[in-house]
Amino acid sequence: MKKLDEITKRMPPEFNDFYRQRIDFIKASIKNYFPDQIDKDFLDRVVGQPSLFEPDLKATYDTIFLPTQEYLGRGGKVLRPVLVAMCLEAYGADIRDFEPVFGAIEVMEDSSIMMDDYIDNSLTRRGGPCGHIAHGYALANVSSCTAFALSHYLFYNNELKLPDDKALKLLDYMAWEHIQMAFGQIEELYWTQSNVNDITVDQYLQETIARCAFLTFRGPMRYAGILADAPPQDIAVLEKIGEYLLVGYHLKGDNLDMSPDSPEWGKVAGEDITTGRRTLLINYLLDKADKQERATIESIISSRTEDEEKKKVVYELVLKYDIFAQTRDLAAEYNQLAKQEIEKLSVSDEYKLLLNQFADYATRRRSL
Repeated sequence: MKKLDEITKRMPPEFNDFYRQRIDFIKASIKNYFPDQIDKDFLDRVVGQPSLFEPDLKATYDTIFLPTQEYLGRGGKVLRPVLVAMCLEAYGADIRDFEPVFGAIEVMEDSSIMMDDYIDNSLTRRGGPCGHIAHGYALANVSSCTAFALSHYLFYNNELKLPDDKALKLLDYMAWEHIQMAFGQIEELYWTQSNVNDITVDQYLQETIARCAFLTFRGPMRYAGILADAPPQDIAVLEKIGEYLLVGYHLKGDNLDMSPDSPEWGKVAGEDITTGRRTLLINYLLDKADKQERATIESIISSRTEDEEKKKVVYELVLKYDIFAQTRDLAAEYNQLAKQEIEKLSVSDEYKLLLNQFADYATRRRSL
């Protein structure tokens, strides 16, 4: 109970109640979907056809399942499955009819996080070592990519017995999202490795939406709408809400990386500096700094330093130019845009309130 109290302490009241009432069901779904023990029957089911010979179950578990299980077991807030539950219920669906979906969404999220971690060369995640630190780059790569693929078995095997047109629509959207993620990731890698320092706000936001919106939060909202037979016009609105919330959520995350507001953050402070990432916060700072300060910032970011004193230099300049306020204001702008879209949905006021509170939590109150 203490852990749950810690997780929910910043949640608005109705969202807090919703979360508490459904979290046990959602966590059980995740455990069932991606189990901590596997057998041949399970592998045959998720692969979609029987093995010709005898698979090495220990090798399969240790290389594919174990690293992802470590991420799943570190107590993230599972916000994406909770958002799926909220959207399903908003359109009258019973979440018990879609129990595997919550596991699929969270495995997609955690395996993609492991990918991000080894691409960024991050050190820690949720208070523990990143997959490539614990298991090496090769195994983290294989594990995250395979777990991400396996997270889709619910859909490509159509285990929910959906009508063919609905199942194909979900798969089509997933294929499109994968391409978007790749283009967004490529842009960020290019900017980081080439030390690009003239990224515009629009370019940064487009890259962020391409790379991250699939799971934060466009994908979960879209899939819930499709599964619950929401009106087509509502599905388009849900997608837009998800994109707007992503921007606010991501900008808040950039601020927290530079200045965590809680020991729950679970990552090294200033890791974006260590990995050389050109976040919007850094680009705002470069735009306001004088010539000498700009040269100092560029040198520190390009060096990918772990030196706390050098990271502190950047942090002090962020404070000097009030960059946190600039990114907070932009996050608030997108939070408001999301709320305007929420009012267009054909759902009850009860669920509009819950979605509004989720928006506030994701873009203003969260501490990971």
